[in-house]
Amino acid sequence: MFKPDTEIELTYPDSTLVESNTTFRRRYLQIREVRDLIADPITPEEYLRRPLTQRSRYLLTAYDKESKSWRQFYVGSSKEFLTDGRLRIAFYEKGGTSPKKIVSRSFEATRRDRIALARAVKAMQEKDLAGLELRIIPDESRVLKQQAKKPAASKPAPVKETYSRKDSPARPVKAPAMTRGMTASSPLVAPPF
Repeated sequence: MFKPDTEIELTYPDSTLVESNTTFRRRYLQIREVRDLIADPITPEEYLRRPLTQRSRYLLTAYDKESKSWRQFYVGSSKEFLTDGRLRIAFYEKGGTSPKKIVSRSFEATRRDRIALARAVKAMQEKDLAGLELRIIPDESRVLKQQAKKPAASKPAPVKETYSRKDSPARPVKAPAMTRGMTASSPLVAPPF
């Protein structure tokens, strides 16, 4: 996708803080280094230093020709490669390039979730990890497929039920069709937290 010593153009935000209203501008970059945050994940110290930064899988170290300075750019923050910026906590073996185990829920790119992620990272740093290393990774479906290959679930058929009122057995009341596999975003289900 991106290679060192190549030049690219990105429409990149002026601020990469989560939930910030920012303007985008065209950047002309000469790439020096590409970091894949799956193979070389974020350490707890790196994350805690700037927890509210919008992060994605690829981090470019590049020379910005307009500002005439070396900077770092998360590719998923650009308009061309925009991602939702979700992150997870994972355990890696020392020197490993893929997660041994993903141990957290997906944290959204909101101030509230990034602070919750920082608290979770601090709490896990105090635990014995049995020789594994604590890391923060972007939440992408490719990573989850590496973790566990689950068969695709079929969509459940709608359930139609008829109820009778105790005071009037002759008039059945028809319940609305609902699916058994409702999601957390359904207004009829309480949120999972």
